[in-house]
Amino acid sequence: MALQLADGLPGCAIPCLSQVINITTCAAANLTASFIKNMSMTACGYPSHHQTGSALEITPLVVVTAIFFLARLLSKFLRLSTWGLDDFTLILGYACTTSFAISKFIGIGRDIWTLTYDEITRFMQVFFAYEIIYTLSISALKASILFFYTRVFSIVSCTFNRVLWCTQAFNLLFCLAFTVANLNQCQPLKNSWEGWDGRHPGYCVNIYAMIMTHAVINIVLDVWLMGLPITQVVWLNMRKRQKIEIVVMFGLGIFITVVSAIRLSVLLNLRGFQDPTYDAFFLHKWSYIELSVSVIVACLPATRQVWRHVVPKFLRLVGLGTPLHHGHERPGDSKRKLRDILFLSTNKEQSAGPSSPNGSSSYPPV
Repeated sequence: MALQLADGLPGCAIPCLSQVINITTCAAANLTASFIKNMSMTACGYPSHHQTGSALEITPLVVVTAIFFLARLLSKFLRLSTWGLDDFTLILGYACTTSFAISKFIGIGRDIWTLTYDEITRFMQVFFAYEIIYTLSISALKASILFFYTRVFSIVSCTFNRVLWCTQAFNLLFCLAFTVANLNQCQPLKNSWEGWDGRHPGYCVNIYAMIMTHAVINIVLDVWLMGLPITQVVWLNMRKRQKIEIVVMFGLGIFITVVSAIRLSVLLNLRGFQDPTYDAFFLHKWSYIELSVSVIVACLPATRQVWRHVVPKFLRLVGLGTPLHHGHERPGDSKRKLRDILFLSTNKEQSAGPSSPNGSSSYPPV
């Protein structure tokens, strides 16, 4: 059958058919090469990739992320803490993150030469949109964490507060720069999804290099965000155990850095998107994991707040808990509210917590 097929192919395609060698970037940028690759693979019975994944792989993470997000919203409706910019930016980031989970790329996880030309074009349109959505989402989640830091440490140090706002400004510029870069990756713009066939006039930048650059800067910013609050804990007037507990809580941000590093290693292994529709499966998967972990970490303080407020009451209601002894606490007691967010120690230890040398609270309102 291969010989019969060879009679109808141009001479340049014979080596590809006989040796069944992989065509790399030319398959994504040349209609003839893609067509020949498809015919030769089919004729020789060579298996093609079809890594579309399973809903079961991502469903647990979708559910867990939603639980943490709803817990944060519940903390607001229960008035355990007030609304702030950190909440609004988190909602924006979560909305973008959810779009990753419910979407299904056309052709994602399949070799590009197995798709029709229309399917490739539609895939490139969706991929272009998700480049922008990912950039907005990851920056919004970082902004949420920074706004939370501002609320917590606003009266600890004026210098540190300025550092936080400078970091916030950098994060905003980082987001704007890569959003603009994505929107101008090809000239004219429609070449971002039509230029893959090499038949449209214009040019495109190296999209792989742009995504790699964003990933590297993103990891550096993750490390910076993780270290910022830890540098301030040593100056807080509290017990050593409480300091350790706060460091552990903020140190959970290391999970974001780890996932970001894994995503970067995935990008390195893709080697320039030689088979973009297949490679996008792994990039899309780890991008969603990174965004979900960021949402979970951003919601941890509020989730713990809800847990400590709801669970004791529920246990007492069913007769399994002990009576509460902090009914004297005023709803507007900002010192206790912040301690409830940050500390992992018992109520007794918290009520005995230290105050600042001048007798005032060391903790800002939340």
